[in-house]
Amino acid sequence: MKKQTDTFKRLRAVMKDINGDNHQIIRTMQDQIEYLMEFINIQGEILEEKTGCRQPELSVEQKKRLAHRGKKLNEFLLGQIEHTFAPSTVLKWYSELISNKYNSVGENQKKRGRKPISTDLQELVLRLAEQNPHWGYKRIRDYAEYLGYEVSFMTVKRILNKHGIYPADNDRPNSNWDLFFNTHQDVITACDFATYELVTPHGLQREHILFFENIATREVWLGGIAHDPDGNWMAQIARNQCDMWSGRLLGQKYLIHDRDPLFCSCFKNIVHSIGCKTKAIPSRSPECNGYMESFIKTFKTECLNHFVLTSEAQLRYVVKEFLEYYNHERPHSALDGKVIDPWPQDADGEIMEFSRLGGLLKSYRRVKIAA
Repeated sequence: MKKQTDTFKRLRAVMKDINGDNHQIIRTMQDQIEYLMEFINIQGEILEEKTGCRQPELSVEQKKRLAHRGKKLNEFLLGQIEHTFAPSTVLKWYSELISNKYNSVGENQKKRGRKPISTDLQELVLRLAEQNPHWGYKRIRDYAEYLGYEVSFMTVKRILNKHGIYPADNDRPNSNWDLFFNTHQDVITACDFATYELVTPHGLQREHILFFENIATREVWLGGIAHDPDGNWMAQIARNQCDMWSGRLLGQKYLIHDRDPLFCSCFKNIVHSIGCKTKAIPSRSPECNGYMESFIKTFKTECLNHFVLTSEAQLRYVVKEFLEYYNHERPHSALDGKVIDPWPQDADGEIMEFSRLGGLLKSYRRVKIAA
């Protein structure tokens, strides 16, 4: 009986009277929000008077709590109620959480990553190339190692190409990927993984997104999304792509991928069974799979980096919407500004705007409006 009385009191407090309607409830909730916002503004004024700083310093845990609440609102709504931290600040916190999750460098350790190219090494490589124009990348790399420098083939290539030097006699076998792509592009598909960190109650959770791209048409499609992909998952992806009725790899002769161990022997054997050979690019050479790398960069900069997602369902929806936009609505410079597979248009129709993902992705086409 007491619980029922308490519930009745709460309802009356919200509706102000027992006969309150939905409009009254909304007005009451708005009054509560405005009161809290005014209270926060007063606290900010007090903080500024005492410390000279309008914004408080938040701990990592406090940022997580605020970001967890803020992700439920879009940027417009968040901007209406949040005057202390901009929406871009909340998104920046999300990026920092990801970078800190995978930062294993200790306080007194040097920053990890690719070693910087010393000035001495760069000058030596350029000198050898200029004095020996008939030498290829590999010969220059070998001589640099002989002279005491630790350098890879791709580092030599980057140095020379950056300065507009392209040796005519490249004596490294099977290295002309541009020629390989140009002569086989009608029968080549490329694939690669993109990753995304979901914000969950238990922390960041990495999701792996496998994309495939037809090199000739530039069409991209989703292979699958998984939190913890393994050999069995990859084998099922291969079966889906090689299905005798709807497999997207049917008729393709080559599948390009990197040396990720997820591209296991089981995956390769299934792909080989339809006459499609797998080609692993050289190690530490992402430019050899440049088509997929370019797409993933576009996907992240134009779409994924603008969201803080909390579930795999949300991620699947965002990927689906972007692929629809990318394949059917977005012009591509590599295709001379044409759309990969455009939606049909009415030549004499009105120019209409179409938006996806809350207006983040916009496209335009002519549509005849019924009288």
